[in-house]
Amino acid sequence: MQQPIRMVILGAGDRGRTYASYAAAHPDRVKIVGVADINPKAAQAVATAYHLPPEAVWGDWSEAVAARPDCDIMAVTMPDALHIEPAIACLDAGYHLLLEKPMGRTWAECERLAAKVHEKKNRLVILGHVLRYTVYFKKLKALLDSQAIGETVSIQHLEPVAYMHAAHSFCRGNWGNTERATPMILQKCCHDFDQFVWWLNKRCTGVSSFGNTFHFNASHRPAGAADRCLECPAAVERACPYSARKIYLERQDYRYPFVDKSDEAMKAMLQDGPYGRCVYACDNDAVDHQVVNLRFEGGVTVAHQMESYTYTGGRETKVFGTRGEIVGDGRKLTIYHFDTRTTEVWDSVLEAGAVQGSGHGGGDFGLMDELVHQLTEGDPAHYTDIFDVSLESHRIAFAAEDSRRANGALMLAD
Repeated sequence: MQQPIRMVILGAGDRGRTYASYAAAHPDRVKIVGVADINPKAAQAVATAYHLPPEAVWGDWSEAVAARPDCDIMAVTMPDALHIEPAIACLDAGYHLLLEKPMGRTWAECERLAAKVHEKKNRLVILGHVLRYTVYFKKLKALLDSQAIGETVSIQHLEPVAYMHAAHSFCRGNWGNTERATPMILQKCCHDFDQFVWWLNKRCTGVSSFGNTFHFNASHRPAGAADRCLECPAAVERACPYSARKIYLERQDYRYPFVDKSDEAMKAMLQDGPYGRCVYACDNDAVDHQVVNLRFEGGVTVAHQMESYTYTGGRETKVFGTRGEIVGDGRKLTIYHFDTRTTEVWDSVLEAGAVQGSGHGGGDFGLMDELVHQLTEGDPAHYTDIFDVSLESHRIAFAAEDSRRANGALMLAD
């Protein structure tokens, strides 16, 4: 019987705990054998959940790598600014790598990692591009590959961030300030660019982009608003859709990143932590909306829109082909056929084999399934190809940000 893949988690935040949870659901496939985090409570939570001995718990990623634990793969799931150095160190130490996106904060960092991956070409490096492993997006890929609507001519794609998620992650949270993290178009939309490259199996040749921080800035701050939501006058706070009191105290769903999700912990966080700040009084510079036009080989075009001001967060896609059209809402795909003037509807919820109990529409566990498959049955000769596809999504994202900063100038032209 195949022994489970042994994994060490470097970063015990939400993503690290998510990937670790696969081991709890599938102990025959993956076993967590170590964890490192600068937050002792976060590290101990993982250690307790997976019965790790004290010597398998480290306070820093460098301590974990230096200890040379007996494992197959390291999962780097720390903040964006802490991806490149541990990724390089893990490869140099001889480990396979699960790397949360983005792979680097700059294109130069991405190129540095790419050189290391090709040097260590028998090491698997798999990015956290979880969407391609969902039943929904795999079905869309299959439809395009089979030319169910003829040749693909163009794609219209909406990435609806959702207004509360934008306030949480890209204003108050870890990705609000690009100097500390990465541009929003990279952090949020490299998922989507990865999809386009995967669907089309083509290289992007042109990028143009516009966007800005339209609303989450001091010019839109309501009169009388305090710097922190708990101190805001009731009349002002109750009228604000982005109130931290509404998001964290009156709801449960946005407590997911925190180790301690109790009401008491949330109140303490809002009093002193970054998530209690007024969205109009933060140090954020992340854009809150951005449009990107892409040209791929052969003249195929993609219009991508990242939008914070949406009610929900399910991606919406329209694919236009020479013989039909596909419209997707994140759950269902509706296929319109020009020749027969017929319509068919495919529903991912009804699909047998859909991954249950996993975030991102099943993509989190779908990614882990793929990781196990590659390490047990995959051909190491293709490991660099897997990485290079993910690298292309980052190339597009950095080009989009360069274009946005250059007022829409064309990047990646032939």
